[in-house]
Amino acid sequence: MEPITAEDDIFKAILDKFQTERNRSVEESFARAFAESDDVRLFFINEDKAYTDGKNIVVDPAFHDIYKDAECLDKTEKALGWPALVSASPWNALKMVCRGLTLHECLHLLYSNFPGNQYKDPDFFETKGQTHKNELKTIANISNIIEDAYIEAVGASVYDNIEIYLMFNRIAPAFSKKEVESTAEERFKIEKSEDIKDFTPPDDTESEEQELTEEQKKLLEEFEHFIEMQKKVQNLIDYLDYMAGFLLYPMFKHEEPSAEIADYVEKTKQLFLDGSIQDNPDDRYKYSKQIFEIIKPLIPKDDEAELGESLLPGTVAGQGTHGGFKNSIGGKERKGRSQTVTTRLFTNIDGTKKAEPNTGVPELINAVKGFEKDEKVADDITSYQGYKVEHSGNSVGASAVHKDIKINENHPKINLNLRKAYQNIYNHYHLNINSYNSRFLQLLRAQVPVKENKYLFGAGIDSKMMGDMKRRIWFRNTRGNEIPDMSVLLLIDGSGSMSGERRNSAMISSVILHEVLKKQGIQHAIVEHRGHFDDPEIDVNILVDFNAKEEEKLNIMQLDADSDNRDGLALYWAEKYINQKTFCDNKLIIVLSDGQPAHDYDDYYGAVANKDTANAAKKIINRGTNIIAVALDDECGDDDEYSTYNDLKEIYPHLVQCTDLKRLTGQILNIVSRQLL
Repeated sequence: MEPITAEDDIFKAILDKFQTERNRSVEESFARAFAESDDVRLFFINEDKAYTDGKNIVVDPAFHDIYKDAECLDKTEKALGWPALVSASPWNALKMVCRGLTLHECLHLLYSNFPGNQYKDPDFFETKGQTHKNELKTIANISNIIEDAYIEAVGASVYDNIEIYLMFNRIAPAFSKKEVESTAEERFKIEKSEDIKDFTPPDDTESEEQELTEEQKKLLEEFEHFIEMQKKVQNLIDYLDYMAGFLLYPMFKHEEPSAEIADYVEKTKQLFLDGSIQDNPDDRYKYSKQIFEIIKPLIPKDDEAELGESLLPGTVAGQGTHGGFKNSIGGKERKGRSQTVTTRLFTNIDGTKKAEPNTGVPELINAVKGFEKDEKVADDITSYQGYKVEHSGNSVGASAVHKDIKINENHPKINLNLRKAYQNIYNHYHLNINSYNSRFLQLLRAQVPVKENKYLFGAGIDSKMMGDMKRRIWFRNTRGNEIPDMSVLLLIDGSGSMSGERRNSAMISSVILHEVLKKQGIQHAIVEHRGHFDDPEIDVNILVDFNAKEEEKLNIMQLDADSDNRDGLALYWAEKYINQKTFCDNKLIIVLSDGQPAHDYDDYYGAVANKDTANAAKKIINRGTNIIAVALDDECGDDDEYSTYNDLKEIYPHLVQCTDLKRLTGQILNIVSRQLL
């Protein structure tokens, strides 16, 4: 393993900056708009892959390490006739690669079938469900080559300003110095069986001097069969590599095919060309089947050798796109659109060289200007160090018992390394999130503004009612909530007793709450609070602020459990904060707690703390901000003498009991939805 250099650290920092949540969200929004589908999700990975399953798009912006390969970028720009704009910075290269991969997969979403036709073709499946694996893998790769050529031709024929990305992502991987394990040679080779792994065949001299044993004869026969199959598979690899190069890389000069595949190449060249310009995916698949039938002699039988996962060369992106949802994280069936193409990405429709190829330099210049703006935003995010604001009990209007207590309002630094932890929770609960979003959408749709007429007084005169004998000529508009006039502050008890399952449940609920409220356009903040044991101060940690940056949600992963809790003061701070940050009529503080307030510093516990917190809640509610508390309990009844519910019911006028942490998210969201009614 090569040592990590200072240059490696610089490139890693640039990649981390690029893979911020804000940048991912921008790319996802672009994908949804281009693919004309609001349910498309886009994820960044670091696995040198790009694919889609019909709903989710997965891309690696660092594909083939192009962004840090200066020689590759220089050769690519010269091949395209571009000025040195992409190579000017690794950020520009990351944007080109990422947008190119996103566009490629979006074009598949629009124009390809999901799953691919081969996965529904009875010719590759026997009556008992057994698959002709080698044949299926071969037809899948033929189809993928044709589909890739077609969707890039659509990009060149139908859409403005996207050719530069498609051209760059077609050429740059070919110049990449990175040795990619997903080359056809690596991914489609056959392995030796355990019996012949260590077997060395005898040479002719040894065979003449002594007769081989039956076991040696059997091993020799198996070894010779392996060599024969290896040659056959290599011919298949060479054929598909050649056809991928012929169809997808016409800008490069290709060597003559080997004698073993020359006849197959000659018979199928035109079929690849014709198939890749057919208007609809079903017709393109018919050409794939014709090609498959011609090259069938190249394909080993399933009982002769088991082929690897892919034949395609490493320069072909999107290898998982037609994988029958193998890579799926919730794939979706799609029927590709029909679309006539008038040109190809690098050649005319008939495959001949374009007289005046479009270099796309003006489009590139405009694109790079946009890249620079995006990088500045990313710099602001990655350089954000967080900050602290100090308040006193008096400054938030708290009661006298809090006058000498300091409030540390902490806005933490965003830890981008928590992205994967957050995404894991999102992936696990994405069905719940979608379900809650659907429920909220139905609720809000029921409150869309409606014009009501036949009134004696109202907002305006309805001309259609001018002939009404009772003079009911006025109309009124009922109030609507397409964007709810509401703000929510989730105030989480961060004391030590919240450790373990309660802390984990609060974290999961916060993730789901944030995703749902963000989708519905409801202003919200998620805040953790705790008191310092023997010190006259409390912390309020703003994990997600009102109108937060995308990356702020990662702070939820920092939710912790430690020290005491001084709920009365936290409530006064929360009221002031929600009033300062939001300007809607409907304000709600949701208190998440597992016990009574207790702060050791000045013996703030028992009757004194309970009475103070109850007074704070009453005052705040009377001043117009609603408070609903959720009591986290073990499984017990309402009459349990030691339940959190009984401890808190004398404090909060509106209290919900949660005895099953799995239901916590639903209970919190039900509280929010009831506020909208």
